Formats: sequence, C-alpha cells, structure tokens
Amino acid sequence: MNAVIVGCGKVGTELAKTLVNDGHDVTVIDNDEKALEQAAEAIDILPICGNGADINTLKEADLKSKDIFIAVSPSDELNLLSCVIAGSISTAKTIARVRNPLYSKETEFLKNKLGLSKIINPEHAAALEIYKLLQYPALTRMDSFANGKVVIFTVHITSEHPLLGKSLQEVRGITGSNILVCAVERKGEVIIPSGNFVIEDDDAISIVSTLDEMKNLFRFLKVKNKAAQSCIITGGGTIAHYLTDMLLKKGMHVRIVEINEDKCQKLSEVFPEAEVIHGDGTDKAFLMKQGLGKVDAFVPLTGIDEENIITATFAKNVSDAKVITKISRTDLNDVMDELHIDSAVFPKFICADIIAQYVRAQSNGVGGNVETLYRYLDNRIEILEFKAKDDKDIVNIPLALLGVRLKDNMIIACIVRDGSFIIPSGKNMIKENDSVIIVTTHHGISALHGILK
Repeated sequence: MNAVIVGCGKVGTELAKTLVNDGHDVTVIDNDEKALEQAAEAIDILPICGNGADINTLKEADLKSKDIFIAVSPSDELNLLSCVIAGSISTAKTIARVRNPLYSKETEFLKNKLGLSKIINPEHAAALEIYKLLQYPALTRMDSFANGKVVIFTVHITSEHPLLGKSLQEVRGITGSNILVCAVERKGEVIIPSGNFVIEDDDAISIVSTLDEMKNLFRFLKVKNKAAQSCIITGGGTIAHYLTDMLLKKGMHVRIVEINEDKCQKLSEVFPEAEVIHGDGTDKAFLMKQGLGKVDAFVPLTGIDEENIITATFAKNVSDAKVITKISRTDLNDVMDELHIDSAVFPKFICADIIAQYVRAQSNGVGGNVETLYRYLDNRIEILEFKAKDDKDIVNIPLALLGVRLKDNMIIACIVRDGSFIIPSGKNMIKENDSVIIVTTHHGISALHGILK
C-alpha cells in the first residue's frame, strides 16, 4: 500500500520505519528539512518539505494515488485539518493523532463529523497499559486479544523459579494451568519454542492464557499479585492526566508530583480527589518525604527520559513499589532491560502498532484480516489475532496436517471459539469465525493465509 505521513518527529519516524518494514511505500511530509534528511538516510522514504495542511504540498505528494494518510504532527489541530483536506481531495483512509484530553471524550464525534477513518491517542493507550499493569503488578507486560478473553504476559525466570529446568511439555502438567509458552528471550536471542524446549535461568517467557488460567499459574508459582492501592506519579503531563482519571475511578490513592506550579493548579482543579504536590520529582529526598518507601506503585512520567530512568532506578532500590516508567526514545529499550526496571511503556511503539494493525486490516485477505497486533521482545516477535473466514487452505484441516505447511518460526498459540479458549493440539481444526492467535518472527503478515509457506 502507499502511505503519506505528516510529521517527522519520533512518532512519525518510528511509524515510517514500521510501515516500510511491512513492505509499504511511504512519503513523509514535514517543515523540518533536517529531520527529513535524517529520516531519509535511515529509512527508505520519499521526503517532502512542506506543511501537511497545505493543498499544494499534498498534491506534490501525489495524494490521489495514496491509500493511507496519517497525520502525527505535534499539533492536534494540524492533524485534524490536514486529514480533512486530504479526505476532500483523495480517497485515502485518513488517520489523525489527537492527544489533548479536551478532545478525548469527543473522539467519535470528531471522527464522524470530519469524515476521518480513525483517531488515535497513544498517550491514552499508554496510560491504559500502565493502568493494567498496576492491577497485575507481578507482570512486566500484559496485552489482551479476542475482546479480553485471551491475555499474553511475560514472566522473568530467576535461579529459584519453580519452572527452571522444566521442558515446555512438562509445564502445563506441573502447573495445572491451561497455558502456552509462545516465545522466549534468552541472552538477546528470541526463540519460538517447541515442546521439548527447556527453561533456563534469566529467560523471559511470554505466555498465552485466559485471565483465570493466569491467576491459577500465579497461585502455583506463589506469586503475590495484589493490585496497587496507592501510587505516586511524577510529571503532570497528558499521560499522567489520563492515568490519574483511571486510577481515581478505581478508588486508588493518587499523589502527583509536578514542578510547574500552573500545572499543579490545573491538575488540582480537574482531580480534587488526588493529592497534587508542587515539587521536584527528581529530588530523591523529596520523594522519600512523599512516601516513596511505603507506596504500592511509582510511575515517573516526566518529559525527560533520563530523569524517568534515574528516579525509577532509585525507587527500585528504596521501595517494594511496582515501578513503571514512560520512555519516549525508542533507542533506550536495551538500557531498560539492563537496569531491570519492572516495566517501561513506549508510546511511540504503541502508536506504531495501532496504525500498523489498521493498515494491515485494509489488505482484504481471504483468510481474514488482522484484528489485533502486538510486537514483543524488542519488536522481534509479532503476535497477531485473525478472524478466520471461509478459506479452504486453512479451515477444517487438522492442525497436525496444517502445521507442516506453516512458515518456520511460527506457531498457532490459541483458538477462541464461541467464547471458549483452546490451546490447540494436532487434532484441533480452525473453523470459520474462530479468533486465531499467531506468534511469529515474520513481519508484515496481513491475512491468516499468510502463515502458510
């Protein structure tokens, strides 16, 4: 497909990289000529210097021949306006990034009235990811499929872990849980494991199950997983706004530390139930006075990645709090692994995944389009949900026969049929209208029949 991206910042660049890797032709528009040059050196894009809301610039981008138009500039208003103009002169699907909380409750209204195909809010999505992890503090990451019926989560194996030294064939019997280990990261290598794979110390294993089966596994592992009841947030930006709203509705005690006095005033007016403290969220002594040593969760959300990492590391050393930090720079992913901070949320990755999922869903494959897409383990694994359709090459074939035709480094992790969760065996079949979860190292698969050689 042919895509135009307005905005060559961190989000636009990450998105361009994702779409190019998926095999799409990408044009990027931005006023910053230097940023365009740097992006073009790293990614195979067509750069155009100009205003994304200028009709002449859009004509220069040959918008009439494009399939997707995506506006992710720093300005919500520019994104909306450029999508409206793009929609008026082309048949391209239009996607706008809109972050301002003032617009968050009007998303459907804006989309319908302005004729947009989709509005995305990565800050809200990042807040939701943090919120979910605070409900399950034992996890470093958790995502859901099939309307929440299936979850995938990551567990880190330590030297005293009950699953250490066990093969995957043994795991289900030992734990008494209906789960599947679908991916493993070991010493920087990503593995799609078979049944005879043996779990080793320091492995990060990704598991597919239902929520109930996940809780059964926690009981077997004697993992304490009490939802956080109190939280300190540093930084009063957009993600903090969305997260505070979610946590207060859950009945949690929330304390926000913000260095800007005007922001403190506004936050206290919007969230009178929260404690809003004017102070420096990087001051370690100040944080201890605010109860860091006793709080259930600590979430640094300032606009400076280095500050977030430093305070997150400090919190890990002085408290038992669940620590989740927001990181804007995607190149810091490896640093986070080395520091062993509980969890890191990357809004840029979230944004790219949401849009990549939408773009793939526009490719009308016979075998069913992508319903959900997540990237795991430094984007080296893709976990995709498809809705099975009437495809004679896929449906009603025993998986023992279908399996020999699968591409390498790919597994069918689970099937959801009429609300029932199935870890498939060779006798199972995919049937029409099933939700099918696939785990693979391949990139760019847009339809279920794409899993075949």
